[in-house]
Amino acid sequence: MSAHFPQKLIRYKVKERFFSVPLTELCFWLEGGPNNYYLEEFIPFCDLLSDLEKPFTLLDLGADIGTVSSLVASRCTNLNNIIAFEPNPNSFTVLEQNFSQFALDAMALNSAVSNFNGKADLEADMSRANDHEGQIIRADSGAVDVVSLDSWFRLNPQVKLCSRVVVKIDVEGQEQQVLAGAAQLLTSVDSVILLLEIHPDVLIKTNITPEELFRQAEALRGFDWYVPIVSKDKKVDRTTAFFKQYEMKQYDVIGISIPVEQQ
Repeated sequence: MSAHFPQKLIRYKVKERFFSVPLTELCFWLEGGPNNYYLEEFIPFCDLLSDLEKPFTLLDLGADIGTVSSLVASRCTNLNNIIAFEPNPNSFTVLEQNFSQFALDAMALNSAVSNFNGKADLEADMSRANDHEGQIIRADSGAVDVVSLDSWFRLNPQVKLCSRVVVKIDVEGQEQQVLAGAAQLLTSVDSVILLLEIHPDVLIKTNITPEELFRQAEALRGFDWYVPIVSKDKKVDRTTAFFKQYEMKQYDVIGISIPVEQQ
């Protein structure tokens, strides 16, 4: 298999399927493989999704090699289908391989997601099998395809969404743009759960705050926010700055849409 990939891969058994990870990526080794990837954050996330009971669609934005998709697929029997976007061609090659092992409907697209349709350059270490910290820069002559979610679903009406949609957003500085480009989608479904990465280094680089990201989502519909690694039940206080409530470090934050009748 390694002859087909920029770096050697190692295959793990995940239930009844195989999942490949780059041999050189220490994050997988330190966590004990993809089955154990940051479980202190993702077990509460998966438990929340399982509690939905009804089927849901997972949109995995910045899917990398599909680790989060794999965790959700392994732990949530009500997962109906996955649509994943990954701009890095090296990561995408592994992502496709991993998705081919899924029993459910899992679609992988070699594209970035933003608020426009076009091209971009990808700032990433292409010597690695999966540089999951790559960022896009809009460029008409760029090698990376870029789409907005609203336009992509409009152009692909055959791809169906459940009435409950879960959106994992790990797009290294394009979070606001992703939300802006998904306004129609996020307001048309019955309920939305967001998994949003809050990374201080990325926030500084893009000159935005957690509050601006929250407001961008809340302009579309109401959300309650939680930091599962700190507390599964305590809401983020939206009257106080995020980093006055939490230590300055990276977090995965869950946003749960509030039913209209409760707003």
